[in-house]
Amino acid sequence: MHRFTNISEGDTQRYEDVAAGLAEADFVVSVMDAELVFWAVRANVPVLFFDSLLSFWLTERSIEELAARAQLVRWSDDETARFVFDTLTPHERILLAHLLATRSYAQNFPGVVARIDSLTRAGASHIQLCGPIVDRGALDAALSAPAPDRIPDLLINLGGFQNFFLNYESHNAYLDLLRRWVAELAAAQPELRRVLVCGGAFRESVTETHGGVEIEYTMLPHKDFLRHLAHTPLYAVPPSLTSLHEAVILRKLPLLLPEQHYGHVTNLRALRGTAIGDNAASLIDLGTRFKVPEDDLEGTRALDRLTRELLSDEAEYRSFADYLDRRLADYRQLTNQERDAAVDELGGLLGGPALADLLAYVSDRLTPAGKTS
Repeated sequence: MHRFTNISEGDTQRYEDVAAGLAEADFVVSVMDAELVFWAVRANVPVLFFDSLLSFWLTERSIEELAARAQLVRWSDDETARFVFDTLTPHERILLAHLLATRSYAQNFPGVVARIDSLTRAGASHIQLCGPIVDRGALDAALSAPAPDRIPDLLINLGGFQNFFLNYESHNAYLDLLRRWVAELAAAQPELRRVLVCGGAFRESVTETHGGVEIEYTMLPHKDFLRHLAHTPLYAVPPSLTSLHEAVILRKLPLLLPEQHYGHVTNLRALRGTAIGDNAASLIDLGTRFKVPEDDLEGTRALDRLTRELLSDEAEYRSFADYLDRRLADYRQLTNQERDAAVDELGGLLGGPALADLLAYVSDRLTPAGKTS
């Protein structure tokens, strides 16, 4: 169990919420929170920055321009520093945080090494590539733990789902779409026997029966979920990076489900040409109208609209369901050797130095960036 001296609620966009902590901190740890990096740098407190999505962040500015702005944020007066920071997009602020941090760590994925190289050329020599930013202890425990009493024949992981646009109440067409498909799949394929669908949307467990197949919608504690994943024969999940890293460590090849949001679009694009990417289910395979804007918000908004249209048009839905059925059938036909080879291939793309090893001696180097040569 991890123990903290104090846990305080607050908003890192508000200086008054972090001022007391900064005043007594030896260093700051920020996980993709650029605001916290801003305040730490302004207070001259060393900061470690962790980023699992470095290749994802969009910017129309050059890295050199962002590096110049980082210097303004670091050395200007308070008003100028805040103005410069606020003029950047949320994605650009993450890149700025890498430039400002004392040390930063980027989880590996296609495109990350190139992004680190570009940041290094702009003067940020403190950024380090790392392997999975996951709970390795929980994963190791899942591998050694006994199998659950009732192993699902198919485990579907829909993740937390919610973000800045998607939610469980209104912008939720994807959840409705998958629930309809799962019910029809169960009715048509009784050999599945039990399907377990996990996700943040299912805080209250619901069990249904279709064609003799039991479908349980639930949200499991993470360690319990990993134990199920370690033993399930069939696994399906959208192209979430954390889910991919966990699957590789547990030696489980997933069927990648269609994209929930724009981040999944870019993740899947980066995996094209690999076994897991080429066997994935993607909305773009249904036609060019499923190509979404290259923007985090607008791309996600378009995906929600398109999935809602699939639900409202029976012919369109049938085309989608038949396509997903075929993808699942192809996935089930893969041999153990093909699955192992695909996991090895994916692991080669995601591997990197263990984060624990990189952090082992970091305390010797926690001098605020910009204060030493």
